[in-house]
Amino acid sequence: MVRWLLASSPLFVLLFTLLKLKWKAKDAGATALIVALLIGGIAFGGQIPLLAIACAKGMSLTLFVVLIIWTSGFMYQMVSQTGSVPVISKWMTTLSNDRLMLGLLVGWCLTGVIQAVAGYGVPVAVCAPLMIAAGFEPLTAAVASLVGHAWAISFGSMASSFYTLTLSTKIPPEITGHWVGLTFIVPTILTGMAVAHILEGWEGVRKGFAKVVIVGAAMSSVQWFVAKMGSAQVAALLGSLAGVGLVAFMSPRERKAETPAGAAPHVAQGLGSATSIHLALAPYYALLIITLISQIGPVKAFFKPYRLGVNYPAMTTTQGYEVAAEKAYAAIGLFSHPAPLITLASVIGLFVYIRKGLLGGDKVRLAWKATVKQSWPTTLGVLTMVMMALVMNDTGMTSEMASGVARVAGPLFPVVSPFIGVLGCFMTGSNTNANILFGSFQMETAKTLGLSATLIAGSQTAGASLASSIAPAKVLLGSSTSGLSGREDEVLKKCLPYCMFIVLMLGIQTLIATWTLTVTP
Repeated sequence: MVRWLLASSPLFVLLFTLLKLKWKAKDAGATALIVALLIGGIAFGGQIPLLAIACAKGMSLTLFVVLIIWTSGFMYQMVSQTGSVPVISKWMTTLSNDRLMLGLLVGWCLTGVIQAVAGYGVPVAVCAPLMIAAGFEPLTAAVASLVGHAWAISFGSMASSFYTLTLSTKIPPEITGHWVGLTFIVPTILTGMAVAHILEGWEGVRKGFAKVVIVGAAMSSVQWFVAKMGSAQVAALLGSLAGVGLVAFMSPRERKAETPAGAAPHVAQGLGSATSIHLALAPYYALLIITLISQIGPVKAFFKPYRLGVNYPAMTTTQGYEVAAEKAYAAIGLFSHPAPLITLASVIGLFVYIRKGLLGGDKVRLAWKATVKQSWPTTLGVLTMVMMALVMNDTGMTSEMASGVARVAGPLFPVVSPFIGVLGCFMTGSNTNANILFGSFQMETAKTLGLSATLIAGSQTAGASLASSIAPAKVLLGSSTSGLSGREDEVLKKCLPYCMFIVLMLGIQTLIATWTLTVTP
């Protein structure tokens, strides 16, 4: 028991400093890292070379993740500087005159689109005010946006959370993408049902049941197929766009050519026309095309050798815990890692916007400054937490924790697994960080119990994704942008039952899957 408590101490420190002391993620992560280094070195036999290599691995993994965060962040900020974001959002609200369908369109589908390309709470900040402008109560708008966007987190932000999971668990993306995509089918439909209930109670669920099932199945199936095909970075984007199209198709609508306040005049002119919308989406069209090209067989084969990674030697603690050697750890492929693809798409979008007079040097600099402001604190938080997780993993602390949990949870661990993901996201406010903290732990526990690590990994990231609806930082954001400052407790209390119910259904789904499916690894 003492040894298990020592192994768990860095996570306890992280939890205490984040939730009780209200420290920033980078400070809490640095403190927990120091504890992990001390405990790993003194109690688990991690010598200085081993600890140094674990930290170096953490840096490699951090670089892999934050390159996606920075490049996708700059793309979004660049689009935002053109005034295209309110144009796109306002245009989508003209696609339905039915109150329930409009709420589903904005709170469930449009939040998915914005999560796919931006993340960082932007879906809530954009869509909650849109819903209020459309006539929904502020509390309803905030809760619907928070719960509604949760299905798109793992494959959102250009799949940064998903790729973190694959690196933490060392399960190949082509395998993980297939099973994680399948894992999200039922939760996606349930988030739609939850939004319908938030909007109009059980009457909303009754009225929208068939449409929610159709749209949810379509969004999650497209997301699954795209991830399975190896294009995880656009899986949530294509899935949510499929949802937007279906809801618009099934809804009574009356298109209106309006100019949203604050929209760039070049784009806003003739709002609702295909030209203005396509121009606004130019970088994302470019990304889709580049991603498709990157999946062509000869193209993949040509660029496959061009990747950057670091080799790390095998190590053993003084207590006999063995760490395998790593070849090209967290390798960044020139035409397979999302960051180079996003960068190329951003350059194309930048060229288009400059040609159309939507961007100049001043706005590009503003976009970069906004990217730095948004991404730098996240980078520091990810770095410290990744290093902590790697130290815990390479000293055997994670394995010790997993053994203890396996003994207590036993055959019911698949039900517990997504709630561990919830804890990680609630602690850190991030699906990415939750996968860093608990991805390896979940895999070790699954192996100890003889369960499929792949199914448990899917449960981990899906639980963390759903917990985005109750993450304190996002609740604060949703409250402030909805005019509910000081009423954050009301927002959290309304989101919590929906989150917990869907996560419980996810746990039961995972348990049934472990009974009925043979999945390796």
